[in-house]
Amino acid sequence: MLKREDILSKTDLKREPLTIKEWGGDIFVSEMSGTLRDAWEQMLREKDSEGKIISPRAKLIAFTVVNEKGERIFTDSDISLIGKLSSSSLDKVTNVAMRLNGLSEDAVEDAKKN
Repeated sequence: MLKREDILSKTDLKREPLTIKEWGGDIFVSEMSGTLRDAWEQMLREKDSEGKIISPRAKLIAFTVVNEKGERIFTDSDISLIGKLSSSSLDKVTNVAMRLNGLSEDAVEDAKKN
C-alpha cells in the first residue's frame, strides 16, 4: 500500500523535446502539475466581448513550454506575444501539449463553447 510520502514525492512531470523550425531550434513541452492545470483552466474562462475564449492555444503554450529544469519559460504577460507567432508553429506545440496533458480536441472545443 502506498504511503502519503510515496505519493507526494511523485512530482516529476512528463516532458518532451520538440524542434520548431520556425523558431530556429528546440524546446521542451511539459505535462502540467495539478496546480498549474487549475491556473490554466481558470485563465481559459477569460472571454472577449463576443463570449469567445481569448488565445486558447497561446495560453496552453505559455503554461507548457519549459526549460531544461522544467520551469516555464513564458509568463502570463507573454500570451499576447505568443499569439502573434505563426499558426503552424503554435499548432505543433499545442498538439504535443494536448497529448502530454490528456487533452482531447473535443475537450478543448467544449471549453471554447462554455
